[in-house]
Amino acid sequence: MEIELKLRLAPAAIDTLRADPLLANARHERKQLENIYFDTPEGELAQAGIALRLRRDGKHWLQTVKRGGQAQAGLHQREEIEFPVAGPALEWPELAATAFEASFKHLKDRLQPRYQTRFRRDVWRLHDASGAAVELCADLGEIIAGVEGQGKRKQALCEIELELLSGPVDGLFSLALLLAERHPLVLDNRSKGERGHQLATDAPPAAPFKSGPLALPKNADAAALVRLAIAHGLEHWQANEPGFINQTGGSDYNSEYLHQLRVALRRLRVACASMASAVGWQQAALAPMQDGLRQLGITLGQARDWDVFVAQTWPPLAAQLADAALRQRLQEALELQQASAHLKARTALQGRDCQRLLLQLGRCLAQPAEEAKAPWSLLTERIDRLAKQLEQDLPELDNLTAARLHRWRIATKKLRYMSEFIANNYAPEVMAPWLEWLRKAQSMLGAYNDRQMSQARIKRLCAQLSPPAEGLEQTLQAALKKQPMPALSLPPLPPPYWR
Repeated sequence: MEIELKLRLAPAAIDTLRADPLLANARHERKQLENIYFDTPEGELAQAGIALRLRRDGKHWLQTVKRGGQAQAGLHQREEIEFPVAGPALEWPELAATAFEASFKHLKDRLQPRYQTRFRRDVWRLHDASGAAVELCADLGEIIAGVEGQGKRKQALCEIELELLSGPVDGLFSLALLLAERHPLVLDNRSKGERGHQLATDAPPAAPFKSGPLALPKNADAAALVRLAIAHGLEHWQANEPGFINQTGGSDYNSEYLHQLRVALRRLRVACASMASAVGWQQAALAPMQDGLRQLGITLGQARDWDVFVAQTWPPLAAQLADAALRQRLQEALELQQASAHLKARTALQGRDCQRLLLQLGRCLAQPAEEAKAPWSLLTERIDRLAKQLEQDLPELDNLTAARLHRWRIATKKLRYMSEFIANNYAPEVMAPWLEWLRKAQSMLGAYNDRQMSQARIKRLCAQLSPPAEGLEQTLQAALKKQPMPALSLPPLPPPYWR
């Protein structure tokens, strides 16, 4: 089993990393590696999560097969077999009687080179205080797909691999956290094989990813649920991050990536705070992360609010303005604000603070499970308190102050996400009414929050307009008030599913 962390960095930063004092006294080796990756024309190995390559290392050739596993917070865990071969041709005897034999049985005759990687690799062997032995590799080169004259494509390759040779996996995270404080490293859940396959097939970016229900193992306790909920939130986050970061904007911009990123972060915050504190899971590690997660949520939220305003709220407001030149000025100002918010969100996601959070969360998930079981009552008691808070305020919902309504909205979100995480523990017929009620409540309250955000954005937009337009804010605010809003009322809460 191969266990490693992958982090990418800009090529301009690799020399600084090579000169890091941490590496000064470590055993160092430099080599030039060339790799040929094989698959069928239909990409059947990639579809099965298998990578097959031949590597030339100096005068020697190696054949490697990797399969499946998981990648989370940059930590890759995969089954791997590697063995020497005579030259640049695939050999099969070594794979006989292994778990890989069946995968290649009917594909051998159709395998062909699909893409290559060529890079210079610097290798250091390191040891940390926990007793972990780690191999640090710094790779600089390129991924190549196609042939000259027939759509040959190249992509720069600059990444760091930290592979665990022996000892506790915590050593990988300790070393990565130390390096991330000194260098602009960004976690990457993609392998070289995945990047090469995407380049070779010219595949479009993955569609926005929505989270699904948690699959709880049999006899899972409350702490296991919390661990799974955090892992689920990370998967949701990292599946949507590339789609948002790599967009160029304009007419092709897909706001769903950012929307799902924001939902993922909200769910993750509930798992790391409300749920983890209820069962006492990893509190010493998770508690210091709460402010960083909150700040990131604010940054993503501001960008998402501009998306909603520009795409949904603004068009009917603009239709109320007869002055075409004024409409154009306002449209340009809005798009500038939106682009600025997107830039701040992208910068935050790739920044040092965010990478530290991801590594710390990955480190928590990599810890061995505790032997003592956490009873489910620890979570259901927290759920019960949230439900009572909602029930108490429900009759006076339309009379609540803005601050109290905001707290009610937050409680609704917490209860919804906790209920979704725990849903598979209960019969669908008792969960469905609750989930439907919570979705309806969140949608209604979200509409009121969007209205407040829109009022603030109109005020800001008009204040920054130069030269100012007399009466513009009053016109836009009046038009906003005419847009329909759902009634601030809800039916009684369903019977408690947790009792």
